[in-house]
Amino acid sequence: MLDGVQDRVQNRMNGETYDETIMDEVIQTVTDRLCLRLGVTEDTFPDVFKSVVVDASVKVWRQRYYEGIKTEWNASLKNEFVTDILAEYQDEIDQWLNSAAADQSGNRKVVRFL
Repeated sequence: MLDGVQDRVQNRMNGETYDETIMDEVIQTVTDRLCLRLGVTEDTFPDVFKSVVVDASVKVWRQRYYEGIKTEWNASLKNEFVTDILAEYQDEIDQWLNSAAADQSGNRKVVRFL
């Protein structure tokens, strides 16, 4: 897993109770999905996206018991979760993919159809 991410998640949770084993799995899942979108491996994961891993992991944890909910009304309170946590970061992902930093990584996988 990414160095320092667990500590940053713990700081972000700020005293909230959570299971570290499950949170490690959440962090790994978010990291894997970001690697797929960025076209990198975990070994070449861009440091700039560690903040996205922290942010998205905390969001996933907080939605855990409401997994799959789309809309729920309770008096005047409405819960509606995003189905794709990483969609919020798509602009940053696209900017990185189009940047020189992505080109310099040298480890992006490219698929070309002939």
